[in-house]
Amino acid sequence: MIRLSLRIKSGLYVIGFTLFFIITLMIAIGVGFNKFFYSVKKDGMIEASQEISTIYKEKKMDGESQFDLISQNLGAEILIIDNSQLVYSSRPGRRIFIGPPKADTKDVVVAVGKEEEAKAHQDKIVQPKHIQEMIDLLQGRQPDEAELGKVKHYRPSETFQYFNLISRIDGQSYVLISQPVAPMQKTIGIVQHFIFTCGIIWLLIAVIGTILLTNKMVKPLLELKKISVAMTHLNFTKKWHGSNTDEIGELGRSLNTLSDQLNQALDELQKSNAKLKQQLDKAKEVEHMRKSFIFAVSHELKTPLAIIQGYAEGLDSLQSDEQTRWRYCHVIQTETVKMDNLVKSLLNLSRLETGAFKLEKMAFDFGALTDEAQARFAQAVRKKDIRITWKLPPDMTTYGDPEQIDCIMSNFLSNAIDYTPQGKEITVSGEELGTVYKVFIHNQGIQIPEECQQRIWEPFYKVDTARSRNVQRTFGGHGLGLGIVAELVKLHGQTYGVYNTDDGVTFWFTIEKAKT
Repeated sequence: MIRLSLRIKSGLYVIGFTLFFIITLMIAIGVGFNKFFYSVKKDGMIEASQEISTIYKEKKMDGESQFDLISQNLGAEILIIDNSQLVYSSRPGRRIFIGPPKADTKDVVVAVGKEEEAKAHQDKIVQPKHIQEMIDLLQGRQPDEAELGKVKHYRPSETFQYFNLISRIDGQSYVLISQPVAPMQKTIGIVQHFIFTCGIIWLLIAVIGTILLTNKMVKPLLELKKISVAMTHLNFTKKWHGSNTDEIGELGRSLNTLSDQLNQALDELQKSNAKLKQQLDKAKEVEHMRKSFIFAVSHELKTPLAIIQGYAEGLDSLQSDEQTRWRYCHVIQTETVKMDNLVKSLLNLSRLETGAFKLEKMAFDFGALTDEAQARFAQAVRKKDIRITWKLPPDMTTYGDPEQIDCIMSNFLSNAIDYTPQGKEITVSGEELGTVYKVFIHNQGIQIPEECQQRIWEPFYKVDTARSRNVQRTFGGHGLGLGIVAELVKLHGQTYGVYNTDDGVTFWFTIEKAKT
């Protein structure tokens, strides 16, 4: 099947319509215009006869000039017969030739008062029907009443046709109007030729106009096509920039709106897909964490349980002195405390992650809280031979849950003490940043690899580097402390983080300022 462009289709439509119009018009002129034209002429003859009758009744022969004008305008021959006498003829010279009843005699009949203008007539004249009807009237024969006022169409030969009308003026006065058909046919031919010529000219104009019009109309449509094709390939950068105020302009603007909406929907879909992927990745990660969690808990509980079991069996089987039994009991007690702390940390973490944990926020003195922490960790600091320097802003009044903020500080400090080598320093500082305070806990320990800095906040995650090996850890740990810190800070609606420095590692978190 041949595929035609819109430009060619529209051109063919216009040209086809034009040809159809011209052909239909020519057929209408050829078939119906003749009858219409003849009907108009017949009506004109009837109106002329009525006008002549009116003038003749009023003016008699004084209206001769008016009769001549009517004849000229109508293009017809007019005869008036009054009491068997020809009183008016529109023929040139007013001559009317009448053939004799016999072949050897000929008479010339002229209008009254025009006898001196008569000349010799031609031989063997064939009388037209209207002349014969005139002769009948001149000889006193009355016309058929049924035919009066009717226009008759006579065809004496193939080359000669005319219309004839006899109308009574008054009493024995009659008007005869005869109009040849040939001038009408010539007029019809001229009209047909004119229309045909105009049709050809119009066809040429239509072709040229179609080319120009289709180019103007099709160009924006082709542009809209390019935009729609681009949209099918998910390219929404192409836009309609036309200034049309018609339907094409409305279509272009609608296409722009659709493009923006599809682009927005695509962006949202991509974001949703990315979010879904993150959720799937997170689900996989959670599943991995769950397995790791179970393994870690099992491992963390297995060691103290084994120790407790071993020392309990030793107490039961060994015949030892009081000091040995006391030492065995102390180990059992220590490991039991470790297990208790592990279980409590697990419970707290679970409550935080499930949202069951509720904060009791209030305004409190952060400096007083750090003083208590300083006193609590003083022995551990002296035992490891390290020092803590406090550089917090004065009158640092904060808003939050004091107990949980203390838990955050305790976990950060215990972690810093564990990973700070002997003889090094821990610095706790803070700065005011608008509506929050930013607290820094810096230790001069081994740096954390950047690829591990995000994962240290995960439960049971431990950095497998020299940082976690060959260090004298005071508090030990199960890898839960930083995970609890992360959940508590997020529960307060604040932020946290970690970064390496030239001489160690700095942990930080924010806390809301109390409103004054």
